Amino acid sequence: MNPNSTMSVGSAPLHVVLRRRRKELNLIQAQVAEALDVTPECITLWEGGRRRMELSKLPRIAKVLQLDAKQLCQKALAEFHPPVFEALFGRTGIHPSFAPTSDVAGETFQVAENEERLQKLEGAV
Repeated sequence: MNPNSTMSVGSAPLHVVLRRRRKELNLIQAQVAEALDVTPECITLWEGGRRRMELSKLPRIAKVLQLDAKQLCQKALAEFHPPVFEALFGRTGIHPSFAPTSDVAGETFQVAENEERLQKLEGAV
């Protein structure tokens, strides 16, 4: 894999994804910490699954680790805030970007269903 390309997040737990990707890019924790304006100890805690990162940091984390930002945010929501993820993407917990894309008609239906849920949430706020 080209380390300069954006990588899909995949199905591993978020802390595992972060650690693996950092190592694939041959970065040390201190480099990632500096780029994100956090301490190396913070990176150690994130990668060990002992601390959650702020959701607002996810786009910067995605950029530094060259990950798909949308998928990273969805994964974090699924792991850290399951009720929010379920409200947005449904009970199955499978958003079209995580699911196989062989059934175009079914995927189109899933996207429409997710957009409807999002509109209901926006109306309730």
